[in-house]
Amino acid sequence: MSETRLTGWSGDRLRSGVFIAALVLFVLLIGALPAVAEDVSFVAPGEGIEATTSKPEVACLFTFPVFRDRLLVQLDGIDITGALDLSGNGFTYKPILPLANGPHQLALAFYLPDGSVAQRSFFFSTFTRMSSTTQVSAVYEAEVAKSDHLTGIPKHNFAANIGHATTVTTGDWQLGLTTNLRWLDRSEPIVDPEKKGLDLVNYQLTAQYQKEAFGLLLAAGDVQIQETRNTVSGLARRGVQAGVVYDKLTLSGFVVNSEQLYGVDDGSGLEFDSGNTISGGSIGYRFFEDKLTLRAIYVTGSEESNSFGVYEEKTGEREGDVVGVQAQVQLFAGKLNIEAEYDWSDFDVDSGDGAGSVTDKAWMVTAGGYVDGYSYQASYDYIGPDYAVVGNPGLLNDREGFMAMGGMQKGVHGLNLSTSRYEDNVDEDPLLTKTVTTTITADYAYNGMPNLPLGLNYQKTIMDSTMLPEGAFPYRTDIDLFGARASYLLGSWNFSVNATYSLQDDKTSTDSDTRNQTYTFTPMYYSQAFSVVPSLIFNRTTDENRSVDTDTLTASLDLRGTLKEGKVTYELAGSFNRMTMSDDSMELETLTANAQLAYHFQQEWASFLNPSLGLRGQYNRTDDKLSGEDEDEYALFLVLSTSMNFAF
Repeated sequence: MSETRLTGWSGDRLRSGVFIAALVLFVLLIGALPAVAEDVSFVAPGEGIEATTSKPEVACLFTFPVFRDRLLVQLDGIDITGALDLSGNGFTYKPILPLANGPHQLALAFYLPDGSVAQRSFFFSTFTRMSSTTQVSAVYEAEVAKSDHLTGIPKHNFAANIGHATTVTTGDWQLGLTTNLRWLDRSEPIVDPEKKGLDLVNYQLTAQYQKEAFGLLLAAGDVQIQETRNTVSGLARRGVQAGVVYDKLTLSGFVVNSEQLYGVDDGSGLEFDSGNTISGGSIGYRFFEDKLTLRAIYVTGSEESNSFGVYEEKTGEREGDVVGVQAQVQLFAGKLNIEAEYDWSDFDVDSGDGAGSVTDKAWMVTAGGYVDGYSYQASYDYIGPDYAVVGNPGLLNDREGFMAMGGMQKGVHGLNLSTSRYEDNVDEDPLLTKTVTTTITADYAYNGMPNLPLGLNYQKTIMDSTMLPEGAFPYRTDIDLFGARASYLLGSWNFSVNATYSLQDDKTSTDSDTRNQTYTFTPMYYSQAFSVVPSLIFNRTTDENRSVDTDTLTASLDLRGTLKEGKVTYELAGSFNRMTMSDDSMELETLTANAQLAYHFQQEWASFLNPSLGLRGQYNRTDDKLSGEDEDEYALFLVLSTSMNFAF
């Protein structure tokens, strides 16, 4: 019976049946087998997992043994390879500082057993309702020895800092506090604005709210205001600021002290005096799927000094207002971006002189983009001679001109070209000189040899006085600068060579031509326990009229490293400078050196304090060969330092 049935399946039907049975069996076997293991698996927190702690353990497991020198691990772009805890065919890592709420990336690059290099990336996120970080550092220095004639060196100096940051998330709100406490004690007087004792150097309170299309940001303390280049840009002061976003609408406002405040001796800095504040705000709206953004800005205030961010003597009160409008357009997926701004200012350089304020304007148009390896940008600017803004003293006024630049990166070739032409005295005041400055620049880079990148550059600058007041001398100078560079990469070494040659051609009757040539050689070596960066620079400036050369030779060294598995650290930095003139009117040598040697206590009792004990020394020597005068200065200090981190 069985034979009859078997015979019935002979021929093509038999072969088809066997094939189908084999295929079904193969599928069943494959389904029963475990999946083929990847070369590395993300064990913790795990791909796409949201960790509920700000310092989650990160762990990966390989299918082969791994070693630190054949592995590179980065967390959010920061190299953490040296902090990994390796164990056979895997590693674990415990973050030292809390990770911010949100997504994180773990990037790995490693050698496979066959010698090839593989790369893997994993993603996870963290969310915690509260995180806090406190960093404490303290340094005490005591003088051991110094030159008798060396003044201003304190017998002892103690500085301690406590930096703290706390973030609390509750519902749709996120609250933050950052502070920086500092204690100073020094045997010598302390220069303002610092003072002896404890001081709250800076602080900031923040509150953020986000729900669907609505967002709110409040900040008080040390804030930074950023509106536009011709209104307020990078204004860092103490005060309050607020921002609101609703769908396509944005609102912002601020009020800050015009004086740069340090510490809290004179209060929190939030007690505003109407005569010494800067305030303003902006409103913006996005149109056409965010391709067009329109903004309006208003800033007003007064200040008693130039407020350059440094502490200077009072120079009189300045006050004024500025109104600006800005448009930003994004077209063709970033291939064309246009920005335009127009501003009006009403500014009084000294409210006490009775002269009143002066109005003026500024405007600019910029276009740029990136297309298939090519980038470009062009702009035209105008800033009137009387245009000024409170809180933006670095703004260059009385200037008009254009700039254009383009770049190309194709394979191993890179080329960047730029040109600009700017002139001052835009209103052509007959009592002032009008100077036109034109610049053309070209830079070429070749990367055809991975360990030997090369480059050439050229720059032409023309400065010409096109309008002169009566009795003034004309000015016309052409400057040509040629440069070449090369680097050679060999393992942990990087050898760099740079050469530049420039000719300054004075086209006036005085014919004060000069030539300048500079040659730089910098070999660098970096490793985990040792690095050294020596440098040798030779510069020659030639006065063509006098046929006199001024030569400057500078040799510098920066060396640092560790010994005894990190228990001992050392640093040595210094430079030697020699200046001579071919007419024998100068021969001067200077030498500066700084060195530090420290022992870090790594015993179990010291793991929390991270203390170190060491010596720091400095040496300066000046030798004037012509006058025969030379001077030596030295100082040696005992240094005790410690640092502690608390985080949760």
